[in-house]
Amino acid sequence: MELPKLDNTNLWDKTYMLLKERIIRREFLPNQKLSIPELSKQLGVSRTPVRDALNRLEMDGLVKTVSKVGTFVNALEAEDILDIIDTRLMIELWTVEKLTSLADEYYLKKISRMEDILKDSSLSVEKIPLGSYLRTNYNLRFHMAFVELGGNQRNTEIYLSMMNYHFLAAENDLFTKEMVTRAVEQHYAMLNALRTKDFDQLRVAIKAHLEDSKERLILQLQTSGGKV
Repeated sequence: MELPKLDNTNLWDKTYMLLKERIIRREFLPNQKLSIPELSKQLGVSRTPVRDALNRLEMDGLVKTVSKVGTFVNALEAEDILDIIDTRLMIELWTVEKLTSLADEYYLKKISRMEDILKDSSLSVEKIPLGSYLRTNYNLRFHMAFVELGGNQRNTEIYLSMMNYHFLAAENDLFTKEMVTRAVEQHYAMLNALRTKDFDQLRVAIKAHLEDSKERLILQLQTSGGKV
């Protein structure tokens, strides 16, 4: 594969972002070995930023390094989705526990942001093509706004890294119009519970949303051969 040479500004971040984009688009295939010398040569950079990028991508769950063998692109399989959704559920339910201690002004400001995201999302899902809708990342923005309510930066970073599977699924046509429309409806259920501070109902809405997403995505994955 031919890769574009990078200029020297923000070299480490550019190396990371380019490789991440190619992996998510599956221009690097599942289980493909990534050669640091070859990537370094094609990108026109030293091996150090390439090695750093691969370390960051491993933290993102997009590649894995086998000692004395090399670094390989991770495949997305049903077991990965199960693990990721479980982690998302733990973080979101933990966030619910923190809501009662938030100041009203801060709470309402964050809820207003989620309302704006959801309003734009519900309008766009009906007006623009599915691929364009998915690239707007409304789903990610809504959930990140919610997780940020917990005020734990480490949890926020972990949650964001967990969402790389969502980009993979989007780029590999695992989402359907029905799935994203249903997700918008479920986001409204979460938002309504937040507005009324019905945290028991919020827990129910979160569990229902993530369980439904998990089942639908695994079904789509199995239809597509079991992994991407």
